[in-house]
Amino acid sequence: MMYVATLIHPPELCLARPEFGTEAKRWINGMSDLARKLNIKIHGAYSCPVEHTFYFILESDNLTDISAFFSGVMLANHKGHISPVISVKEASDTLIK
Repeated sequence: MMYVATLIHPPELCLARPEFGTEAKRWINGMSDLARKLNIKIHGAYSCPVEHTFYFILESDNLTDISAFFSGVMLANHKGHISPVISVKEASDTLIK
């Protein structure tokens, strides 16, 4: 299943701040390894720095693994919303008769 995760943080918890930089770099640099370990495919990982928001497009068979993916500074510094999604075509074929 596909998921879109949106993580938002206030400016005072921004990962660009010196007090969070080391842990943020460690998480970001290890993101691919962590995803592989949890059997998650990363289709996209994006940031909108001026809005203090991250967007992730992830694929996994298990929502628990998606939740585990957001650990450390990503979990502690953000409010998140994880949405299971389907393609517009799939929704159309399923929902519109």
